[in-house]
Amino acid sequence: MNTGKTSQDLPHDTILTRTDIWFKDGNIILIAGSFTFKVHSGQLERHSEIFAGMFDLPQPTEQDAIDGSPCVELLDGPDDLYHFLSALYDGLHFSFPRPLHFARLAAVLRLSTKYFVPHLRHQCLERLKSDWPSTLEGWDARENEALNPKGCYSPRQYTAHPVLVIELAIGLGLNEILPSAFYDLSRYGPSKIMYGTPGIKSILVSPNEDPRFVCLSSQLLVRTLQGRESAQHYLINFLALCLENREPSPRCWYRSTSHPSEAHPCVQAFQQMHNDTFRCIGGVAIGRDADPLFTLAQCIDRLVRPDKIEGERTRALMCGPCKVDFISDCTKGREAAWALIPGWFGFAEGWGNDFDD
Repeated sequence: MNTGKTSQDLPHDTILTRTDIWFKDGNIILIAGSFTFKVHSGQLERHSEIFAGMFDLPQPTEQDAIDGSPCVELLDGPDDLYHFLSALYDGLHFSFPRPLHFARLAAVLRLSTKYFVPHLRHQCLERLKSDWPSTLEGWDARENEALNPKGCYSPRQYTAHPVLVIELAIGLGLNEILPSAFYDLSRYGPSKIMYGTPGIKSILVSPNEDPRFVCLSSQLLVRTLQGRESAQHYLINFLALCLENREPSPRCWYRSTSHPSEAHPCVQAFQQMHNDTFRCIGGVAIGRDADPLFTLAQCIDRLVRPDKIEGERTRALMCGPCKVDFISDCTKGREAAWALIPGWFGFAEGWGNDFDD
């Protein structure tokens, strides 16, 4: 398999720029666009059989060589090749804030897939699976990580913008992470969903220019907005079935009292929670759109966490058995919502199988 060209194929007027990946004892020069990288063929061949075949070229004449070494022009982007070679030589590390390293992850994942470098591909996929999980437990861990000590939710300090992730996943066929990426995006308001996000900034080709804006196609926008509507409908239906006009538990402590129905402490608590939760649909009160997983988790927290001041009155009114039953319904509701998320965004196969790494 030959994925490159020799220096003889370069246009005669090409001006080449040397990058800082330039080893004096290197014996092969890779060219991507107008940028050159002097590396060791053995290092690349050690990790990829694709490179072993690519370097099986005739020895260059003095006219064709650069710095005395044979050249191979690759069709990869210069930035992608830079990140990929850096990972091969220096390892791949992701530090906080992780979104700053998404360009590196995306580049290394693309080229480790193309050139069959399994250890780098595996490392990238593990990072993606952690940030865009296919289990509810993984999602909750991801969401908790995005909370600072004061409880402020800052997801873009921990994960890249979902539009960028969707673009990468579709390009590489990583279907497992797409449902959670679409769900994350759908929690924005419609205008923000359509607006998109700045793309990946170039470090070689145009380092002084702002990156292009990345937006979803019309088809993917419709898919996202339909999923958003499905999430909101799910939450509205849950409130109607499990909270609005909810009856006390058969084990309710107040069942034997003389309270009229409208003054029943647990019924009052259910009504209060219904009104408060309904206000939050669409993120009006808390700034998070169409997120039944979060909203139902908040319902649970209001009953079990003493630091949730806004739920103090509800906790005081509701008896223990009614709390237990409602928490159970919310937990089941979150599990059911998670199972439905792929279908909301058009993935009929569900969460699917783990991708091959």
